[in-house]
Amino acid sequence: MKRRALALAGCICLVLGGCRYQQPPAEPAPPPSPSPSAAPAVAQVFALPVDPMGDWDPYGGGKSGNLALLGLICESLYALDNTFTPQPLLAKGAEVSGDGLVWTVTLQSGARFSDGQALTAEAVVQAVEAARSEGSAYARRLAGVARVSAQGADKVVFELSGPNSGFLALLDFPIARVTEDGVLGTGPYTRQEGRLAADPHWWQGKDLPLAEIPLREAGDADTLAADFTAGTVSVATADPTQTGTLGDSGSCQSWEYPTSTMVYLGFRCDRGPCGSGAFRRAVAQALDRDSLTRRALAGHGAGASLPVPTVSPRYDRTAAAELGYDVVAAGQAMEEQGYALGQDGLRYSGRTPLALTLVVSADSPAMADMAQAVAEELGALGVGVDVRALPWEEYTAALRQGNFDLYLAQSRMTGDLDPGPYVTAGSGVCYGGFSSPALAQALQEARRSGDWSGFYAQWVQDVPLAVICFQSAGLLTRWGQVQNATPTQGDLFAGFENWKIS
Repeated sequence: MKRRALALAGCICLVLGGCRYQQPPAEPAPPPSPSPSAAPAVAQVFALPVDPMGDWDPYGGGKSGNLALLGLICESLYALDNTFTPQPLLAKGAEVSGDGLVWTVTLQSGARFSDGQALTAEAVVQAVEAARSEGSAYARRLAGVARVSAQGADKVVFELSGPNSGFLALLDFPIARVTEDGVLGTGPYTRQEGRLAADPHWWQGKDLPLAEIPLREAGDADTLAADFTAGTVSVATADPTQTGTLGDSGSCQSWEYPTSTMVYLGFRCDRGPCGSGAFRRAVAQALDRDSLTRRALAGHGAGASLPVPTVSPRYDRTAAAELGYDVVAAGQAMEEQGYALGQDGLRYSGRTPLALTLVVSADSPAMADMAQAVAEELGALGVGVDVRALPWEEYTAALRQGNFDLYLAQSRMTGDLDPGPYVTAGSGVCYGGFSSPALAQALQEARRSGDWSGFYAQWVQDVPLAVICFQSAGLLTRWGQVQNATPTQGDLFAGFENWKIS
């Protein structure tokens, strides 16, 4: 983990959405630690930013920054830790049928919404139905749920359209009751006028660091940056792909956490040089992922050669090593593919130079910089790469139309870390005409059994795309004001009862 202050523009809404340049949607790690720096004066009051015009409805599909505060108001059935392993929260446990199609989740006893109403199976069903409705931010992840129903007062039954051994990891969304008066949850705080107030009836009964938390209006990113620097608000978030500054090098601490946002190099798999799995594997071996991550993301990420974060227990280091950085193996593979190295340092097939077109979104300076770095690394191997940084609309059009040999993209994987969308035509994140019956069969078996070793072994053979890294992000707090923060991708305020606030 990088132990240094982040000087990046940030906004609370970052945790729930993505940025405009991200590709359309489809991780034991050490606890986060603060970055050291000189210690200026801190804010006297711990306060959180809110958007006065922003929505609070978690199922409405909006990207309001207020939604990041829901971790203090609402809880989920399961919460993902920083290895992306689901931990029971409102759920007491779960059972799955032999065919993997029916999951029965048993609820904790004693949980209540902030208005005193008990959390029942029927209330959870209503929340799940809202979460999987059209337009909800959670609809895509719950697309595999064919039916959800209550069984008695404390059991929720999920019937799936296909087996998914990682299904519980998809249940980390907030369980809420949305009323005319606001959003009610089972969490430690309730929202009142201008503040969050501790719920004296919180079912977990743990001591909280603050009885109330003031809410300060800070609508857009610029206002938030100014308020954070001035100390009016106490938290913000940092994204390594954003540009600009937030505070100065001594005004804040960064609590870094892993994300499931994958940065990768895609291929045109149905024609040209990239139509060969052996060629794609050589390209993957030519990528120095640690160097690329340092250059474009200032090191805020972890290099990976498989479509799963390295902090996840699922990361297969044996398979990953076969796609790891090895320029000698990459060069030999190029030779075997018939691309000989000429005296001018370029590779040729006969008299035709090996030249590829790489498209990237110009809307992200970090991704454009990484694309240039990829081109330089492949160039050192003798592969000519023409980088075309395009406006977002032109970039996505190029992907849809197949106007590329390579493309650089980033996309956030769902909590179950299912790579299926990236190898399934029509998913919205699969471009380039990739098709492999063997990989599709291995995917189905992995989903059923929970054993991903066969899938990753086949991935190494097919190389549908070249994974570069998984980004990390940071929760920023005023210097010296917070201790023991343990943010996760799904909840900036995870374990808030353990925070020490001065």
